[in-house]
Amino acid sequence: MNSEALWNYVISGLSSSGEEIQTTTGLWFTASFRDGRLYVDRAIYNSPSSELSMKRTISKKDFLFVHSYYDRWVNGETGVRHDVSRKSRNIAYIFALIDKYSNNEVE
Repeated sequence: MNSEALWNYVISGLSSSGEEIQTTTGLWFTASFRDGRLYVDRAIYNSPSSELSMKRTISKKDFLFVHSYYDRWVNGETGVRHDVSRKSRNIAYIFALIDKYSNNEVE
């Protein structure tokens, strides 16, 4: 699925109340979509929760940028995560969203 289609799939699958998703490092976070914006925040029901100090907005531009590196990261290319983290502070959350929504159907 291309990045635009995946973005649309993710935002259509998230509600304003949010869904708790786990990162590859085992931390949980809440992802929600409201008023045309994608948000991530600490988990409420699952632990351990991510250590976000406040709710973050993830822009479509940031999502598309991080998605462009996803396949390289999944395939184990050395240094990819480090390179992407210089330009986005949301890679763990975006990678988790990509993993969930590119491998599962929206419920």
